[in-house]
Amino acid sequence: MEYVLGQRIRRRRERVYRPRQTYLSLSEEECIRKLRLTRQAVTDICHLLADELGTDAQCPYAFPVAVKVTAALHFYASGSFQHPLSSIGGISQSAISSAIHALTSGLVRHAGEYIKFPVTPDHQERAKQAFCAKYGFPGVLGVIDCTHVQLRAPSENALVYINRKGTYSINVQVICNAYSKITHVFANYPGSSHDSFILANSTIPAIFEGNPPLDGWLLGDNGYPLKTWLMTPYLMPATICEMQFNRKHKQTRCVIEQTFGILKMRFRCLDRSGGTLQYSPQKVAAFFVACCVLHNISINQGCVVDIDEEILEDLRRRDGELHMPMPLNPNAPAAARERRAYLTEELLHRL
Repeated sequence: MEYVLGQRIRRRRERVYRPRQTYLSLSEEECIRKLRLTRQAVTDICHLLADELGTDAQCPYAFPVAVKVTAALHFYASGSFQHPLSSIGGISQSAISSAIHALTSGLVRHAGEYIKFPVTPDHQERAKQAFCAKYGFPGVLGVIDCTHVQLRAPSENALVYINRKGTYSINVQVICNAYSKITHVFANYPGSSHDSFILANSTIPAIFEGNPPLDGWLLGDNGYPLKTWLMTPYLMPATICEMQFNRKHKQTRCVIEQTFGILKMRFRCLDRSGGTLQYSPQKVAAFFVACCVLHNISINQGCVVDIDEEILEDLRRRDGELHMPMPLNPNAPAAARERRAYLTEELLHRL
């Protein structure tokens, strides 16, 4: 018996590990190309989530933080499914699934530190000055719009996730500032939800209509109702002033389209070109919020993504096909119509 046990011990092979790639082995250019972030940004993320992703002392074979972060970021950047991706990082499919979940959960928990709407007077003034200096439109605190993220057919309530194009998606509300930094994200509704419905059920109306109300307004397209704090274009411009207002409104509002373009070009998991996400709506929503956090971290670090105009135009076209305009409403609040008329005159005098 002792002899047999001894033979088994001698035959036991030493554990062999496949090489595990981390961002530390990549050059700056490779890191930006493969992970869509600078090495410093990835390092900051590792430090931010060190406690949540740290190696378990009771498990000597757990992966280091750098391995988990690299694997998850590669998924965000490429949109590749887990099996082919596991060969890149040198870890199993189950391990990369765990890494994606852990990184996503950690980034969502820290979202409030990186995604902040300007509610203090100082932050509001800086936001308005930035829009006025860059686009010549006064009083703007942000630009609002919604974008769709395609996903597989959910196991529950699948019909409400079918959008106008007949595909399954979630509809996500986003607000950005003049520099494409995301200041608000609301990813709680399915693809069949109208933009105005999502806005009405978000925290934004309460923020602007609080006591005292915010001194400024958002810009939105004709998918939103006209309000004193939400300036929309004239649906049927009748004068030169109104046409000029619409032109300036469109020029300023393009920043949200550019933001969506940057976000989906940088993180291909959010765009259908990377493949339809094979996850539940709740996980897809978490992916979107996590990518918004990463997007803002990269902006804070000055990492700029060159926008491919052809890809951006394709994204605009696809989002436009899913867009549902508001019906013509001649009974918009008088105060809102007066404020828009005042802005129309002010913009004319600025020319």
